[in-house]
Amino acid sequence: MSAMLSGEIHYWRVPRERWSAVLDAARSLGVRTIASYVPWEHHERAPGVHDFEELSAFLALVESKGFTFFARPGPFIYAEWKNLGVPDRVVGFAKHTPEFRAAAAEWIAAVMRELQPRLGRLVIAVQADNEIDPMPHFHGEDQGFAAWLARRFASVAELNAAWGTDYRGFDEALPTLYPFREDARYRDSQQYRFDLATDYARFVVGEYRKHCGATPIVLNTWPYVNAQNWRDLAELADVYGIDPYPDAECNGDASELLEQLRTLRMVAREPFVAEFGAGVWRGATCDYGPDHYRLLAHAALAAGVRGWNWYMLVERDNWQGSPINERGDVDPRLGPAFRDAVVAFERLEHAPAPETSFAVTWSWRWQQTAATRRERPRDPLFAALAACGCEWDFVDVERELGAPRVLFVAGEIDEPRPLFDYVERGGTLVCFQTLIAGVPRPDGTSHHAPDALESSLGFVTRRPVFAYRRVPGEPIVAVQRAWTEDPDQRLLQALAVGREYVTGFIEPRGAGRLVVVGCEPSREAVLAVLARLRAMPPAWSATPGVHVAKRGDELVLVNAGRACTARVRVGERELVVDLPRAGGAITKL
Repeated sequence: MSAMLSGEIHYWRVPRERWSAVLDAARSLGVRTIASYVPWEHHERAPGVHDFEELSAFLALVESKGFTFFARPGPFIYAEWKNLGVPDRVVGFAKHTPEFRAAAAEWIAAVMRELQPRLGRLVIAVQADNEIDPMPHFHGEDQGFAAWLARRFASVAELNAAWGTDYRGFDEALPTLYPFREDARYRDSQQYRFDLATDYARFVVGEYRKHCGATPIVLNTWPYVNAQNWRDLAELADVYGIDPYPDAECNGDASELLEQLRTLRMVAREPFVAEFGAGVWRGATCDYGPDHYRLLAHAALAAGVRGWNWYMLVERDNWQGSPINERGDVDPRLGPAFRDAVVAFERLEHAPAPETSFAVTWSWRWQQTAATRRERPRDPLFAALAACGCEWDFVDVERELGAPRVLFVAGEIDEPRPLFDYVERGGTLVCFQTLIAGVPRPDGTSHHAPDALESSLGFVTRRPVFAYRRVPGEPIVAVQRAWTEDPDQRLLQALAVGREYVTGFIEPRGAGRLVVVGCEPSREAVLAVLARLRAMPPAWSATPGVHVAKRGDELVLVNAGRACTARVRVGERELVVDLPRAGGAITKL
C-alpha cells in the first residue's frame, strides 16, 4: 500500500442527506481517502442475513466524488457502538471458540461479497478486526490456559520445575496477568496473552485473505504492548498500525508519542497510524486545539510514519470535537490545522525513513510488564535520549539485530548471547548502569551524593557512579572536581577534590567493542559517548525540548513547548529555525 492519509466517516450515523456535504468538507481539507467501520451488528437482519443497501449507496457516492475507501469491517470494531460491533447472538462466545469463529467467518464472507467488486478500484485497504485483544476482562482470564501450557511444557513436572509449584495437572494452573510478582509464572502468562491475540489475528487475516486478492490487509493495536506482540501481528498483515490518543498537546512532551511511533517503525514495513485521534468520545474532556493536531502531524512525520487515518473526521452521536460536524461544516478553528497537516504529509510522502546513527535494545517481555503496570520505573536512558532531541531506532533483541552499529542497552534482557554475537560481528554495545548478564559488575560504587564528577568521556555527572578495581580494557575514569562551594564545609569538600573512580571501560571484543560507562545516563553523557564513538546523530537539537529528524534533504522539527528559536546541528552545520508553540516545522537542507 502506498502512503495513505484518510479520514473516518461513519456513514451509518451521519444522516444520509448530509453524506454529500461531509464528503465535500473532507475534500476541502485535502483528504483523499475515506475510512469507515462496517458494523456487523448494524447490517445483520438475522443470522446469515445482511442488508448492505446503505453501505452500497455510501460507497457509490464516495467513488463518484473521486475518493478511495479504507474498509474496516471487524468483526469487532469497538467504535463506541453496541457490543463493540458484534450481534447479540455471539456476545457470549470468546474469540477463540468455534462458535464465534464460524459466525465471524460467515460475516467476513458476506461483507466481502459486497466489497469485492470495488477492490483495487475504490477499496484500497481492508482492516481485519480492530485493536485485537483476548478480552480477559469480559471472557475471563482462563481461555484455554491448560492447553496452552501443554504446548509450552513437555510435562507437568517440567512446569512445576519452572514455576516452583506442585500441580498434578495443567488444569490446576491459572494465568497471572498482572505483575504482583514478576516470575516465570507471570512471564509465561503474558506470553499466553500475546499468543491468544496472535492466534485470533491469524484467524481473521486468514478469512480475509480468502476474499481480498491483492488488496492490502491491515491490522492495528493499541499504542501500548501489554496485550499484543506488535511484531507477530505485523508479520501477519500487509500493513500494521497503532492507535495513539495522546493528551492535549502531549502535555508539553512528545517523547512518549515518538517512542510509540519508533516502536511501530521497528516492526512495520509501512508504519501506519490506524487511528490518529481527532476529537474524543462524548463525556470525555475535549480540549484539542489546532496546535495539538499540528504537533501530532509533525511528530508522525519525524518518526517516519507513512500514513494515518483521522478518527474521527466527522462528529456523530457519541463523538465530539472533530474538524467537521454532522451538517458538513468545517470548524473554522481546526480546519486550517488539518489542511496544514495534509500539506506536510504530501511534502514528505516520498521521503526516505528518518536517518539514525544508533539504536536501543527492545525486549517485549520487559516492555510488556512496564505497559501493564504503568507505575513501573522506566529505564532512565529513555529520558536522556528524549532530551537529546534526535531520532534513533529500537532493535528487537528477540529477533534480528541488524547491521552492526552503536546499540544502547535499556531494560532487562533475558538472553544476552545475541548481543555479544552482535559485538563480535562489529557492533558497539553501550551500557550505562543497566548491565546484562556477562558484563563485569562493578566492585563497588561511589558514595550516594557525589558532585561534579568529570568523566574522561567528556561530561559531568552529579549522580552515584560505578567503581571498578580492574577493568578488561581502556578504563573510563571520573574525577571529583571542585564542588559548589559551601563556606561552612569548604575544608571538608576539599578532601574529595581529585578523587578518582574507574566507572567503566571500553573493551574490544571480536570486530566490535563493549562500552560500560558506569554513570547515570543524561543528555550530556549520551552525546559525549556518541562523539567518542564517532556516531553523532545525522541531526540533533541543541535547544532543549525540540526534536529533529532528518529525512533525505528535509528536516522535520517537533516542538511540544513554547514558541522558540531552535538551534539544530546537522553534521558540522548549525541551523536556526523559528518554531511555533506546540507544533513543528519542515525545512529543506
